[in-house]
Amino acid sequence: MKNEYYNRFLKVLKETKGIHNSLNEILKYDFIYHSNKIEGSTFTTEALQLLFEKNIVMGVHTLDDVQETVNSFYTFDMVLDKIDENLTLEMIKEWHASLMYRTRLYDMGLAGVFKKYQNRILGAKFDTANPWEVEDKLNVLIENFYSLKEVTIYDIAKFHFEFECIHPFQDGNGRIGRFIYLKQLLDNRLDLKYMNGESSDEYKRALEESTFDNIKPLVDYIEMQKDFIKENEKMF
Repeated sequence: MKNEYYNRFLKVLKETKGIHNSLNEILKYDFIYHSNKIEGSTFTTEALQLLFEKNIVMGVHTLDDVQETVNSFYTFDMVLDKIDENLTLEMIKEWHASLMYRTRLYDMGLAGVFKKYQNRILGAKFDTANPWEVEDKLNVLIENFYSLKEVTIYDIAKFHFEFECIHPFQDGNGRIGRFIYLKQLLDNRLDLKYMNGESSDEYKRALEESTFDNIKPLVDYIEMQKDFIKENEKMF
């Protein structure tokens, strides 16, 4: 019964792509608003809608914030087009290239390219993967994920944590990590609970408090979030 309910949601989600005030558009605005706000975007949901529908920028934003927000709309569509397909390195790089199109990273020739020098994430607690280790570590992470017989929210949270620790790109890792997270929830017909921009400090703290052996802080944070599907079940 749950799969039938979920598949109906996915069917409407795909069929309403490009339709104003549809299920697809509501999820797109909500997910992008929260994911980008975590990274410091100053767009409100109303400003997002104005930007997407009329190409009008309301408020004060950096050029990269405007461009990455516009790019997020197209990257969202790319991610949903790959529902129920296995994640690959090429997908990840394509999504990153889309997200970073015409930003400073794009001008530097680093859009869709795994990092060329070392950087850090989550303060000083974690060393990220060295540039020459990124592809191998991602391949192992993906292979281990698809070897699971049944995927749970614990497994997806663990994947998200490990992806962020690998930190494969010079910038955009958080957004791409959350796009992957969204795909994995949909692929596995799990409650659509994703990171909330209004509680970004709690999300970042949950990442900091999680470890490779204990992902419970991040899982606990996720479980506290609203389920988009339940919140919008009248739309399908």
